[in-house]
Amino acid sequence: MLGAAGLAACAAGALGGHWWLNRGVIAGEEAKLLAASFEGLDGKRMPMSTWRGKTIVVNFWATWCGPCREEMPDFVRAQNEFAAKGLQFVGIAVDRRAPVERFAKELAINYPILFAEASWLDELKTMGNPESVLPFSLVFSPKGEVMLRRTGKLKYGEIAAMFA
Repeated sequence: MLGAAGLAACAAGALGGHWWLNRGVIAGEEAKLLAASFEGLDGKRMPMSTWRGKTIVVNFWATWCGPCREEMPDFVRAQNEFAAKGLQFVGIAVDRRAPVERFAKELAINYPILFAEASWLDELKTMGNPESVLPFSLVFSPKGEVMLRRTGKLKYGEIAAMFA
């Protein structure tokens, strides 16, 4: 009897966890992101389709966001280590240009940094970020399927596990 109760509790927890991670997600909304283009540090528009066929980590961030700043050295490391295996980070700053430029130079960011209007935070609500928090990351497979959604810090180990 206790075993059955334990199994039921585990199943409820798993379903609840799945719901929590996917609340507000509308299937296919991520296609908007992959079809978009954003202005880069160089002032030119860059289409997200540039990286089609790669494992893409799209990370929305800002310089004023402590957890964003903390996770980015791991992104630089992962980009160095896994680029040859098809990994491509794309940082999308929801911030002003001057602090982003300074931070990118200070950290020697080795992946594209693009800029999004704050209105993109509303768009992300249906992609798995219902509270519009930063950092927020989506990992896309080479086929464009969502492999991971993460509000909060994305850890190096999670990225490395994808290429193990």
